[in-house]
Amino acid sequence: MQSGDIPVYPSMPAKAPLPVSMPLPGTVLVSKPGHAVTGKRRREDDPIVPYSEAVDVLAPKRQAKAHDVLFRIVVPSKQIGKVIGKVGCRIQKVREETKATIKIADAVARYEERVIIISSKDKENTVTDAEKALQQIAALILKEDGTSIEELKVGTGHVAANTIRLLIAGSQAGSLIGASGQNIEKLRNSSGASVTILAPNQLPLCASAHESDRVVQISGDVPAVLKALEEIGNQLRVNPPRQVISVSPTYNYNAVHPPQSYMDPTSVNYVTFEMLISETLVGGLIGIGGFNISRIRNESGATIKVCGGRGEQNYRQLQFGGSAEQVALAKQRVDEYIYSQLMRQAGVQPTALQMW
Repeated sequence: MQSGDIPVYPSMPAKAPLPVSMPLPGTVLVSKPGHAVTGKRRREDDPIVPYSEAVDVLAPKRQAKAHDVLFRIVVPSKQIGKVIGKVGCRIQKVREETKATIKIADAVARYEERVIIISSKDKENTVTDAEKALQQIAALILKEDGTSIEELKVGTGHVAANTIRLLIAGSQAGSLIGASGQNIEKLRNSSGASVTILAPNQLPLCASAHESDRVVQISGDVPAVLKALEEIGNQLRVNPPRQVISVSPTYNYNAVHPPQSYMDPTSVNYVTFEMLISETLVGGLIGIGGFNISRIRNESGATIKVCGGRGEQNYRQLQFGGSAEQVALAKQRVDEYIYSQLMRQAGVQPTALQMW
């Protein structure tokens, strides 16, 4: 085989074991083993090391009391400025108008989401301060600011426009869904919005340390999203979480594997590796809000870039960087994802790969 040729691998039978160390159907490898990169500056879009710990903002740690109403909104970092405003003017106005307690937790890693925590005392037979603040903050997030649709898609990590995401306790998910999905279906019909409760493995990095937390995703026209959010807020208030939720949460990005430190690209031990992945598999690899690919980066310590625009071609290029061990682990995790998708396409439900 001549240098630069791309190896072609035959498809394997669906029932045959597929070692993750082998190239997988749907991928083409362009390997650069032992390729050292020296004197190369880190590009601004390279992944960075997550913060070692989340830092709470504006208030000391405390826990919400049983009679507190509490909501947690997940906001992409690029949209947080729409909520805060210049010198904090917008969020301060919401505090003054609603009298709710509003806090913003720092991002776990640059470009990742942040959590806005809203709380207030419960009030019988009336809308609570927290519910009022929830509506106002959601309206700020959904407000048009001149950002193009394409910029919005990139900035929010592949989350659709006009989307609000709430973190809820796992104990609240059942009441929101209802028997045989009756409650959530009624909510969709009455509001006109798309309402989805994401799978447990789709929690963003900024999720609370409670492993049972779930994400409620609301999308659609702005009036429909706000109407659905109002109904959901009322249901969550009537069905509070069974466990106490920290108003100043600790974060769960270490729950799967401790994050590894990233290697300086100028190091002589720095290696790079490239592979092509089918366009149809890229969205799932990235995950909601970039969760899946962020998890691989944190676990392996490798930098991973997805090159090319969506829909431009049949394959997208993945670029890995780091030590040989970091790159190998990152590639293994990507291979495991591809394998799991191929098994599903073949009608075989993978049981060993819980990550996907």
